[in-house]
Amino acid sequence: MTEALPGGMRTVKDVLALSAAFLNAKGIATARLDAERLIGSVLGLDRLELYLYHDRPVTPDELDGIRPLLRRRADLEPVAYILGTVGFHHVVLKCDARALMPRSETETLVEVALANLPTGGALLDVGTGAGAIAVAVKHDRPDVRVTAVELSPAALALARENAAFVGVEINFIESDLLAAVAGQRFHVIAANLPYIPDGDPRTEPGVVRHEPHLALYGGKDGLDLVRRVIAGAPSCLEDGGLLVLEVSDEQAPATRGLLEAAGYAEIEFHRDLAGIDRVVAARRGCD
Repeated sequence: MTEALPGGMRTVKDVLALSAAFLNAKGIATARLDAERLIGSVLGLDRLELYLYHDRPVTPDELDGIRPLLRRRADLEPVAYILGTVGFHHVVLKCDARALMPRSETETLVEVALANLPTGGALLDVGTGAGAIAVAVKHDRPDVRVTAVELSPAALALARENAAFVGVEINFIESDLLAAVAGQRFHVIAANLPYIPDGDPRTEPGVVRHEPHLALYGGKDGLDLVRRVIAGAPSCLEDGGLLVLEVSDEQAPATRGLLEAAGYAEIEFHRDLAGIDRVVAARRGCD
């Protein structure tokens, strides 16, 4: 199938089948699910309703609305960018190419941060991107003072939009990692930094094509920014405060070594929903 939805009268069932076939032919592994989400967004139907009303006619105007979405997905653009929103932890966030798309594995980092924040505590989100970590923490823990720093002005603007969208107050600061918060202290520092090694051929083509490279690549071994935060975080952590980082499972041994060399204690890895060592937490020693 070379064309997204040829003309003619179609039912929801027809459109789903044709759309899934079109995306599948383009190599989209999640073709059926993506078709359901894109079609549902135009028709105003959730996934269940698409099947309950499978014989409902789809109007020409609706087909005209669906076709460009399918073409964008065929170009490997993330569904979240196409729809403009993404679910993350307990919130819905705005999502576009100004920042990396929030991913479900990062919810593990949020859970670790939440479990270690005292009542009325303070959290710093380093490299906040779309603001996912900061917004999710503040949403679940209104008592916590949340600060978020980000180098990209475009990403920072999206993060501010997300805080307003969810209805939480966060102190956003444009900063190169910890530079703008020197001298401040936090109970938890959370960081999902760029950690893909430069030029890694395993990076998905759609990620390379559509997501901001500033948010993806972390140097030769992917740990350039992680090293800087590990080195700088102790001066911004309360005694016994926690640094929480997201890394790849391949980087786990090297990250442990960096933390040990920097004098952190209680180093612990946490697995994401796929069972991968994705998040590492380590405590600052007491002075």
